[in-house]
Amino acid sequence: MIISCTKKLQDELGIKPALLQVENPLFSWHANLLRVNRRKAIVFVNDACRYHIILYGVKAKDLKNIEKLVISAMRQMFLSDSVNLEMIDQYLEKAGEVLFSKTQNRTMVARLNKGCEAAEIFYEHYIEECITQPLVAKKANHSIFIDCADGYKHPDELFYEQLRESFNLPAIRCKALELKVTMKLEKFDVWRKVMIPLNFTFDELHKVMQVIFDWKDYHLHDFIVFDGKKPFVHIVESEEDFAYQGNIPMIIGKNMRLEQYLPKYKIVNYKYDFGDGWEHIIKVTNVSFEYDKNYAYCLEGKGDAPPEDVGGEGGYEEFVEIMNDPTHEEYKNVKLWAESQWYKGFDIESVNRRLKYLF
Repeated sequence: MIISCTKKLQDELGIKPALLQVENPLFSWHANLLRVNRRKAIVFVNDACRYHIILYGVKAKDLKNIEKLVISAMRQMFLSDSVNLEMIDQYLEKAGEVLFSKTQNRTMVARLNKGCEAAEIFYEHYIEECITQPLVAKKANHSIFIDCADGYKHPDELFYEQLRESFNLPAIRCKALELKVTMKLEKFDVWRKVMIPLNFTFDELHKVMQVIFDWKDYHLHDFIVFDGKKPFVHIVESEEDFAYQGNIPMIIGKNMRLEQYLPKYKIVNYKYDFGDGWEHIIKVTNVSFEYDKNYAYCLEGKGDAPPEDVGGEGGYEEFVEIMNDPTHEEYKNVKLWAESQWYKGFDIESVNRRLKYLF
């Protein structure tokens, strides 16, 4: 595996490499050092397809073991992207030992610079306690379009295609959960059935819930995992929530993966907007061991979710009554309000388009 380093990164590593010849660009990368949020970051961009891997908060002790760190970061990124485990092993084996080189040419450096720009643009999404940054890398991948013979593609899509061609294996294969998510409403039947990779975090599950019910993420949320009928653990957004801790053990869900609790525990309560009080019952209905996507996918659903800030179920009932009666004196005002909320009915095709590029 060849890592072609900028002069800045070479100086940081204390190396003076020669220019090595790249035989297969799928197994070679360009890399640069930059500062994000006043911390050192290293951006890797694949030579074949511009796929990104990003390290953050890199310290001197990390640089002493840079070869191992590069391999570890690649494995973590591939796992986060739900790349087939068999393919990960084969890719790293075929890539071989990490060798450092000077940068290859101006075109590759220009592509690397674009990757560094993306790494800086998404500065708010870095996780302080992690070196490998899959979420930022995914956003960088999805911010770039590559003109291919069969249309425009993102670097990750192109990377998966080239992996399939090189190893003749499915590029994406992971364990996933089939979830039935039902809103707790007395007078309305609103539910969704969704597939979601088991390596997602509870924070990512929250974002999926926002999409499938067309919420706008304006308000606070939490999860409660149940052991049978008994609340088992309370998963919250931040340390500020610990000021309201009750009898249930409380943890922060930002980096807590679903597989730590599911599918062992099969029922989760998801609450969004503590004012309007929207509660959702999430049930694990099936487990797939060969899911071929690295994003959530809505299988089916029924009913329109209430708009944001409608005033709870009572407000939603009144909203539906008015919207179903164009002769109502408040119809025009309520319709304009709904449009200002970007409110729309359940559209599974639109939901799945948004889920595909959610992260």
